[in-house]
Amino acid sequence: MKKLLLIPLFIVFQSAAFAQSKMAEQAGMRCDSIINLLVKEKDANKKADLLLSFYGTTIDGFPLQLLTLSKKLFDIAKQNNDIYIESAALSAAGQGYRLTGGYVKALEFHRKAVGLAERSGNKIMIGFALNQMAHIYKDRLENEKALTLYREAFRNFETTGRNDIWYACMNMATVYYNMSNYDSSLYYSKEAMKRVANANTPGVGNMSVIYATIAGVYDQKNRPDSVKKYFAMALNLANSTQSSRYLNATYVAIAEHFNRIQQYDSSAYYFKKAVNIVGGTEMNNLVLKPAKKLTEYYQNVNADSTVKYWKVYSAANDSVNSLRTNQQIQMLTFEEDQRKRDIEAAEVAYQNKIRTGLLLGGLTVFSLVAIILYRNNRQKQKANRTLEKTLTDLKSTQTQLIQSEKMASLGELTAGIAHEIQNPLNFVNNFSEVNKELLVELKDEIKKGNLDEVTAIADDLISNEEKINHHGKRADAIVKGMLQHSRSSSGVKEPTDINALADEYLRLAYHGLRAKDKSFNATLKTNFDETIGNINIIPQDMGRVILNLITNAFYAVQEKSSLKDLTSLYEPAVSVNTKKEGNKVLISVSDNGNGIPSKVLDKIFQPFFTTKPTGQGTGLGLSLSYDIVKAHGGELKVETKAGEGSTFIIQLPVKEN
Repeated sequence: MKKLLLIPLFIVFQSAAFAQSKMAEQAGMRCDSIINLLVKEKDANKKADLLLSFYGTTIDGFPLQLLTLSKKLFDIAKQNNDIYIESAALSAAGQGYRLTGGYVKALEFHRKAVGLAERSGNKIMIGFALNQMAHIYKDRLENEKALTLYREAFRNFETTGRNDIWYACMNMATVYYNMSNYDSSLYYSKEAMKRVANANTPGVGNMSVIYATIAGVYDQKNRPDSVKKYFAMALNLANSTQSSRYLNATYVAIAEHFNRIQQYDSSAYYFKKAVNIVGGTEMNNLVLKPAKKLTEYYQNVNADSTVKYWKVYSAANDSVNSLRTNQQIQMLTFEEDQRKRDIEAAEVAYQNKIRTGLLLGGLTVFSLVAIILYRNNRQKQKANRTLEKTLTDLKSTQTQLIQSEKMASLGELTAGIAHEIQNPLNFVNNFSEVNKELLVELKDEIKKGNLDEVTAIADDLISNEEKINHHGKRADAIVKGMLQHSRSSSGVKEPTDINALADEYLRLAYHGLRAKDKSFNATLKTNFDETIGNINIIPQDMGRVILNLITNAFYAVQEKSSLKDLTSLYEPAVSVNTKKEGNKVLISVSDNGNGIPSKVLDKIFQPFFTTKPTGQGTGLGLSLSYDIVKAHGGELKVETKAGEGSTFIIQLPVKEN
């Protein structure tokens, strides 16, 4: 008898799988047609419309097809250098990985998609990229974060005055439902329906989601006729897509309805359908909720079924909600928030750069005036007063520019300091969370009287607290170092660990540059002479010298990297070394960049001389560094070889013990 039942069941599953495969193939063909139009389109908004129209083909119900689409779009974007298409490719990849439960990788792609969309400045693309990234947090029931992103997407869509706003409305309705805010959920569901009627690409699957949400709200409001009506509409549309994703979501919603009205057998029936439609597929993560409900249903009814669905639930839960996954998503979320703060900081830096440019312009004007007055009036006694005043103004402007250069060095450190502080804070947060879980476990073991396990947990707590203390002190040391660098020089020498100073500025400068340019990488090498000990210097001043030399070294290797083909074997490298020779200490900063041309080598320590493009350098860095080293009774030298790199050597006198 069992064999006879299995035959039609197998046929049903085979038929469903064939239908889904056929729908996925058709969605892919429709996407290819859109791609043919896309490569010819030049208008930005029409291109954005075409990119969004992919999601009207039901392809978002088939993750593998989404990843295939992403690859095609990447190739087109690369050929045409098109950030619109590249952003859409990243969003498609993120959606594909999200539907398979790969939330960490999905979030990485979505963050990049948002960044490119913001670069494009197109509000449609920005709204869509934010909307897609918010799905990650919606799936994980991080409702406040999801709602923040959907609202931001809503605002971007709203500025266009178009009906694309229905994307955000539909998803906000789902989040409000998850938060038990049923009035808001119903409001945004109806807004989505109103807008989607005039949208270019609503998508049948998305319509089924809207109807299922409305049915769920009416279920909570005890309106059975409306519940039946909207669930029927949702199920009809989900069936028409033949997408496991939309069918699973609709089955789960119907099962929860039956569970609420205490028709548990019907509820179990639809939860089973929800498990079966995605179980063993690339969207196996969607069994999480129905498998858990079936475990609870069979708990006091059937031990074998309880174990079966518990295993299904556990496997899905381990892949989606592991501690490592949660931590990685938290870190990526922090980095995305930090990225937005960096954009704001970049705007401030841009304003500062404009002010520096104005100062340079003023300095140029004053210089021209001084030259003209000197040439035209050197035989006139009366013109001397005018010339003296001009020179006084020139010196004042130069003083301001020197101060601006000093503050610029602090700006170079800011991003690096933020990165350095972030690491110990992440450790503190993570170990604190672990200790919280260990304390709960400790209480359980105390109740059980398991002293051995209590001792082991206590040892873990002590170990974690030591790590928290260590990383807290590390953050404290970084902040103190920043404050020391930012305050004005007292002009008083003090014993300083030159090795620690050089190492600190090397890491801060590197992370600062990485924060501005994520693609930049370089090998960092250090060789410190531990016999040097502390030497008497003005740490703020000497720190600025070392930072300037390291920043110039990074600029040199970055410039050389940009000139190389991507297949080149060139590996950027910057090294910082210290060495004691008799009554002298040598601090050298080396790079393997292009070196310094011999025709400008004699000019590099002159004030206002720079080889950098306009706006990227004042020409005061090496001049100030040279003066600072001289004031310490030392020398600043350079060794360079064309095509191989440069080495700057600080030579400082020290007293023999």
